[in-house]
Amino acid sequence: MHDLVHDLAISIAKGECSVVTKTSTPAAGVCHLSILESGQEVTTQLERMSKVQTIIFKTEQPMSILKACISRFKYLRVLDLSNSSFEVLPNSIGSLKHLRFLDLTGNRKIKQLPDSICKLYSLQTLLLDSCSNLERLPKGIRDIIRLRFLILTTKHTCLSEKAVGCLDSLRFLMIGRCKNLKCLFEGMEGRLTCLRTLVVAECPRLTSLSLSIKHLTALETLEIMNCEELSLTEMEGEDNQDLKLSLQKLIIIGLPKLEVLPQWLQGSANTLQQLWIVECENLKALPEWLPHLKSLHTLRIVECPNLSSLPEGMEALTALRLLGIGICPDLSRKCREEDWHKIAHVPVIYL
Repeated sequence: MHDLVHDLAISIAKGECSVVTKTSTPAAGVCHLSILESGQEVTTQLERMSKVQTIIFKTEQPMSILKACISRFKYLRVLDLSNSSFEVLPNSIGSLKHLRFLDLTGNRKIKQLPDSICKLYSLQTLLLDSCSNLERLPKGIRDIIRLRFLILTTKHTCLSEKAVGCLDSLRFLMIGRCKNLKCLFEGMEGRLTCLRTLVVAECPRLTSLSLSIKHLTALETLEIMNCEELSLTEMEGEDNQDLKLSLQKLIIIGLPKLEVLPQWLQGSANTLQQLWIVECENLKALPEWLPHLKSLHTLRIVECPNLSSLPEGMEALTALRLLGIGICPDLSRKCREEDWHKIAHVPVIYL
C-alpha cells in the first residue's frame, strides 16, 4: 500500500496491535501481538499486558515465553506458533478455553500433541501442515466439537475414523505431505457429512481412499494431487445410479495410475462447474457421460499424452466457457481438425 495509507493504518492500529522487540514499548491495552525477539526484556513487557487476544511468534521462542503467554493471557483467540521448533507443547495449553485458531505449521520436531489440547472446545482452526514427525493425534480429538478447518501432516500409515472421521463439524480438511500414509478414511462410513472442501496432496504411498462418496453430500471442492499410487477406483460405491452430490470443483493432478474418471462423478452432473485433469499419463479416454455435466464451465486437460479424442456430444456442454488443452499432442491435433465441431461453441479455447 502507499506509504501514507500505511502510516495511517499503523496510527489507527497502534492502540490494539503491536510488534514486540527488546526495545519496544507497547501500550498495556494492546490486544494483538507479533513477537519478534526473545529475552527477559520481552518477558517483562508481556507482564504489563492483560488484554491480549492474538499472539504471533515471528522468530524462535523458548518454552518459557510460550508458558508465560498461556498462563497470563486466558482470553487468547489466536496463537500462531508456525515454524517453531517445539518438541512438545505444554499441558497448560488446554486452559485456553477461548482459543479459536492454533497454527503449528512447520513444527518439524513435534512428535505428539498433549491430550489437554482436546479441552480447547472453542477451537475452529488447527494447522498441522509440515509437522512431518507428528506420530498421532490425541485420542480425545472428537471433543474439539467446533473444529471446522484442519490441515494435517502425520507419520501415520493409516488415518481412520478415530483420527479424523470423528470430527463431524469439519468444513475444510487437507491431508498433505504424509510420506508413510497408505490408507485414508478407513471405517468412516457416514462421517464427514458437513465437509465442503477436501484436499489430499503429496502422499506418495497412498493406495486407498476408503471413502464412501455417497455420504459426502455437502462436498463442493475435491483436490487430489501428486499421489503416485492412487487410482480412485477404490472410491466407487456399489450403486452410483442415484447419487446426489454437490461437487462444484474437481482437480486431479499427478495421478499416474488413473486410467478412467470415477463413475460417481455423474452424481454431480447438475453442479460440477470446474474440472481439471493434469499429469495423468495413463488416462486413456474421457467417459462418454462427460457431456452430461450440464453446469461445467471450465475444463482443463494438461499432460495427458494418451488422450486422443473428446467424447461424442460435447456440443451439449452449453455452459462451457473455457477449454484448455496442453501437452496432449494427439488430442490437440484432433481438436483443431476433425473434432473442431465438438468445441466450436466454446468462447475461449486454448490448444
